[in-house]
Amino acid sequence: MTQETIKQSSGIAEMEVQYSPLPKKTRIAFGFGPLADQMSHQMFQFLVFTYYYAVVGVNINLLAASFVIFAIWDSINDPLLGPISDRTKSRFGRRGFWVLISIVPFGLINIFLFTPPYFWTNNASDIANAIYMILIIMAYDLFYSIFSVNQLALFSEMFKSEEERGEGNMWKSILTIVGVIIGFVLPTIFINPMAPSDDTPADLVAKIPGMYVVAGIAIGILVIITGFIFFKYGMVEDPINKSVEQNDDMPGMIQMLKDTFSNKDFIVFCVANLLKWFVFKMLTTIIPLYAIHVLGVQGIMVSVLLLAAFISAAACFPLMKKIGARWGWRNGFIFTQIIWIFVLIPFWFFDGQPILAIIGMIFMGIALSGAMYFVEPILANVIDEDELKTGKASAGSYYGVNGLINRYSTILVFAAIAIVLTGYGWENYLVGGDLDVSGLQTGLKLLLVPISIVGNILVILLLMKYSLHGEKLKDVQKKLKEARMRTK
Repeated sequence: MTQETIKQSSGIAEMEVQYSPLPKKTRIAFGFGPLADQMSHQMFQFLVFTYYYAVVGVNINLLAASFVIFAIWDSINDPLLGPISDRTKSRFGRRGFWVLISIVPFGLINIFLFTPPYFWTNNASDIANAIYMILIIMAYDLFYSIFSVNQLALFSEMFKSEEERGEGNMWKSILTIVGVIIGFVLPTIFINPMAPSDDTPADLVAKIPGMYVVAGIAIGILVIITGFIFFKYGMVEDPINKSVEQNDDMPGMIQMLKDTFSNKDFIVFCVANLLKWFVFKMLTTIIPLYAIHVLGVQGIMVSVLLLAAFISAAACFPLMKKIGARWGWRNGFIFTQIIWIFVLIPFWFFDGQPILAIIGMIFMGIALSGAMYFVEPILANVIDEDELKTGKASAGSYYGVNGLINRYSTILVFAAIAIVLTGYGWENYLVGGDLDVSGLQTGLKLLLVPISIVGNILVILLLMKYSLHGEKLKDVQKKLKEARMRTK
């Protein structure tokens, strides 16, 4: 994938390495990996808790215990799968082998998420349904992580120049947004109502579990189709990394994880990315409640708010590409975090003003596009520096640990929600008591505005500590090109 040109400068031969660009169809097809990833993951986050709590009727204490067990498994999963991928020897390549064997199980598991004992017989016990849920969401996370870690690790290995990464990441980000939208919207086409209420007819209640299965089938088929498009047309592994001999002298798994955790720039960026995801997930979690209790709207208007932000974000990815090329990935990230802070402020004053809120969400999309776009190029640069130091491409290890750290953003979100809303009458709402609407509005605003702003400020401060940019980054890239040329 490289070509060598020799130039004469002051009588001294100077080697210049250039990377041949990937075909445009390959760059676009690469985005089908994240598309499959996000379609499934967003449906999982959107439906699983509601299904087992409000439809199956699993006791809340059993649900809580189940998700604790799942969280422990989830924290082990990614950091183990990354190094295993890095050490894989296969004619399909390190990443290709794992993507290929995971596509079909990853698609099918979207269906099995919604077939607990309750689906087959209404007489199934809480314990049986809870045990099934634990096992199936652990199985889901296993196949999801196998697919996700390997498709993510390919980014730095396929797109080697900054220009290539900007172009490839633009298509990846656009199709990621498409996947997010499909994962949120498609299930609502098949599932109505999402959960039974006191006045839901008995015949409709009996149909609700089947609606979830149909949604799972639809997402599962799309995952398999887009997954195979990604494998067939969107994956190009470097011949060196793909060779069986390449990984003979890779360090052991424990050593690889130690090396990853000892990379200061990587850890600084991962914590910044964790806090960014905290703000992002706070937004998607709180906006539905904010719409109901602050804006005074329900139903399709809730979806319109989120769609306004996501569509705006997708439209802004070409702009993010230009900002990154001109200012650098880190500075572009900081710039969009600053925008996010200012865009959040008006949401404190949108009481009963859904149209203004939609306009605000459109501007929010600018910030979201940067928060999504700049992550992959920055992580790719970290992986490049590690390859320069070690001589080995360990993208799987880095993405595995990044996935582990990011998982804690969800814990932070629900901890913040529990602390803030409990102080503003949320516990009365949960048990059907009198709701202090004014207090709840204040709590939702606190979460969406000042608390989210603090999260963004912390992201900026951490990114200021990230040193792999500017002249240092150029020097790393120059030396890495020369090192790669010597291995050809």
